[in-house]
Amino acid sequence: MIQKRILRRARRRKGKKKEFTTLKRSNPKNNLPQFVVRAHAAIEAGQVREANRLFKENAAKVTEEVTGENPLRTNVMFVLAEVLCLNGRYKMAEEVCRNILKIGPQALIYNPALVYNMLGGICEYTGRLSEAIINLRKTTELVPDFAGAWSNLGMALVRMGETQEGVNLLRKAVEKTPKLATLRSNFLLYLNYLPNVDPQELLNEHKQWGRIHARTSLAKVSHNNVPEPERRLRIGYISPDFRNSSAAYFFESLLDGHDNEAVEVYGYGSVKLPDQTTERLKQKFDCYRDICGVGSETTAHMIEQDRIDILVDLAGHTNNNRLTVLTYKPAPIQVTYLGYPNTTGMQAIDYRFTDILAEAPESQEFYTEELIFLPGGFLCYRPPDFAPPVSPPPAIRKGHVTFGSFNNNCKVSPLIMELWAKILKANGNFRFLLKFQGGDDQALKDHYLRDFERLGTAQERVGIYGWKPPVEHLQAYGEVDIALDTYPYHGTTTTCEALWMGVPTVSLVGKCHASRVGLSILSHVGLESFATSTPEEYVAKAIRLAENQETLAKMRASMRERMAASVLCDAKGFARSVEAAYRKMWHRWCGCREEVFR
Repeated sequence: MIQKRILRRARRRKGKKKEFTTLKRSNPKNNLPQFVVRAHAAIEAGQVREANRLFKENAAKVTEEVTGENPLRTNVMFVLAEVLCLNGRYKMAEEVCRNILKIGPQALIYNPALVYNMLGGICEYTGRLSEAIINLRKTTELVPDFAGAWSNLGMALVRMGETQEGVNLLRKAVEKTPKLATLRSNFLLYLNYLPNVDPQELLNEHKQWGRIHARTSLAKVSHNNVPEPERRLRIGYISPDFRNSSAAYFFESLLDGHDNEAVEVYGYGSVKLPDQTTERLKQKFDCYRDICGVGSETTAHMIEQDRIDILVDLAGHTNNNRLTVLTYKPAPIQVTYLGYPNTTGMQAIDYRFTDILAEAPESQEFYTEELIFLPGGFLCYRPPDFAPPVSPPPAIRKGHVTFGSFNNNCKVSPLIMELWAKILKANGNFRFLLKFQGGDDQALKDHYLRDFERLGTAQERVGIYGWKPPVEHLQAYGEVDIALDTYPYHGTTTTCEALWMGVPTVSLVGKCHASRVGLSILSHVGLESFATSTPEEYVAKAIRLAENQETLAKMRASMRERMAASVLCDAKGFARSVEAAYRKMWHRWCGCREEVFR
């Protein structure tokens, strides 16, 4: 029986998953079993482990409620499906959802839109984007005012390559529910994918988030931290991504490199499903606090009680962020870093870490935070321990050069598609490999294959693959000779992964942070010549590189050694530059001197 299997198995959620917004249910739950009511409350509070415990302890009752003739059993089944989704048990959750719909509306207490919305999320998580969109459209048809469903549908459409339409729906969701911070954060995140968005418009939208969700009246204006300029500092890091995630590859390097005599590090993790990476990171903090499901004001009080001197947000407006905690200004100095390519729009956050290459000269005017330029670059990559050896150049084995992009397909803009097509048209023997989550969805595959064909590239010259386990993902670089970065939103982890696997990357440099990350990464491993300034140069550089296979082979053989010896992988050096910046911030706050960061 499915319920017994569910309750016997360990819950693990793999990879970084996007949170779908759910519809609040207003129907009374007085007739529901108390453990279901409590489990649902735990889910809404982000307390996944508590919901798991309640279902495990009430296994017999779950089976009875779900399989019996009680007309309320669909309610129990729905909460069960929520628990399964939060644990990454998508196949089982989907089976439960479809069983609810089979029972029919006569037994369904809650609107079936809830079930279709959940099915939409499940289908997207499992790489079936076209099916996800069908279910989400049903949700919006059943409940036209369901802002969360419009947001979910908008995000799914962006991932289907319909970026402008998706962003329009995200804006619609914000207009329907303007006071929900998560919906507006979703909207801000996806604005960064638009190819020609005005930086002033981006700034204005972020400031609007700050005005609505981070009122300055909530911020603490005086702090009791001891103003000794040279004492050991307490640094707090707050994030939902202390787990197997892209952000962890970069943050762990900083954690490893910290000088324990200079700083004491606290972790505030809002991790819904901790994993082995969470456990490893927890051991590297001097103190770790689990804030998953803890309210923003309560968390802020906790940070204040810990006497944190500098609080660092690592998520920005990405999923499950805890920016509303920083609204209360629990630490005298607050910084944003790493997870998000733009401003937070919050007056309560003082600084943002970046570097001089990742920002255009006029960038400061488009941030509410003061930009701090780290001298060795704003990134430090920790290569995965499981990375396989660098393989020989695939061109030697295949007889043709293969270009590739393993970036999130949200980043594949019409402009970059045109440039890739121009590169492929330069030589009829060139091939291209796209890989992204959802790449196994035939409708999505067809979308990109049609685009390539429209641009003059036969479909048989393009391969499209979906999600693979981490080791297989890295092994797939063995099929690629040259990586082509996306634009205007560059890859970060993918570029570092490509380089570590011996694959040089060609990038097109723009004017905003998201389109300059490639320049920063490549420059800090001595490959700045692969960061091109015009579309024409991007195309020409890729073609020239492909035509010189001897150079490609030499670069591939030496790339990992080059990268390992570079500042991009120097954890201690990177941590010293960050700690120096912290000390200057602290000196400013203590009032002993006016520190200059440049």
